[in-house]
Amino acid sequence: SDSVGASFGPLLSWRWPNRRATRARIDAAGANADATLASFDGVVLDALRQTETALSAYAQEIDREHSLALARDDAARASGQAGQLYRFGRIGFLDVLSAEAALADAESALAASRAQRVDRQVDLFLALGGGWAGPAAAPESTTLVAP
Repeated sequence: SDSVGASFGPLLSWRWPNRRATRARIDAAGANADATLASFDGVVLDALRQTETALSAYAQEIDREHSLALARDDAARASGQAGQLYRFGRIGFLDVLSAEAALADAESALAASRAQRVDRQVDLFLALGGGWAGPAAAPESTTLVAP
């Protein structure tokens, strides 16, 4: 029992607290509160780590996409120049095909980077706590009927 009690008759009773048991319950409650706070801190730190990682990956993909766009522009310029040089008889058709293949590779890499950027955007959105709800119920339409 947590306390010592005495009673005098059916209507009068008194309990004297057991301070050691009460102090132990208070200490246990404090330890539980500390454990819960530590768990909460861990969850918050993990969420911040996930958000920072997602944000960093997104920023890197934006930089990569920009670099690939510049490379694609350079490849397009080189392909156009190769076409002009071919028309003037300065280079062979194989060089034109090589320049066009480089342009196609650059455009493919840029498209893949754009897809990666969208994936990184979704990852960032999810890390920030976003999500999708199920399909929204369509509002009931009421039609007015003329009398």
